[in-house]
Amino acid sequence: MRKIALLLIICLSPVYLCGCATILNGTSQRIPVSSEPAGAMVTVDSKNVYATPVKLRLERRRDHTLVFTKDGFDARTVNIMHVLSESVCGNTLLFGPLGWVFDMCAGTQYKLVPDKINVELKNIMRGDNE
Repeated sequence: MRKIALLLIICLSPVYLCGCATILNGTSQRIPVSSEPAGAMVTVDSKNVYATPVKLRLERRRDHTLVFTKDGFDARTVNIMHVLSESVCGNTLLFGPLGWVFDMCAGTQYKLVPDKINVELKNIMRGDNE
């Protein structure tokens, strides 16, 4: 009986040594990004540039800024905010403070909002949405 109890403790200890949000969410989140018209360039945090449509993998622990550009269209900026995820409450109840602290350090206690982005770019020449 002691061997079984020891085996259970060993098997379950990784679950208790990491937080619930880390297990469920991970440290990054996929955000689908599209534009009207398609093919706009989106610059993420003044660093990486992608063509729309694209699925971005963004770090959960901080805010992000997306800048959309396309020749003949006004540029648009979209801010993605990191907010506390609902998993924090469950994590604290199930795993206690240790799991929450682990999630806080890993940045997995957050979710990104909005979780999907579609930007309509305004045509400079016509002054309307295209």
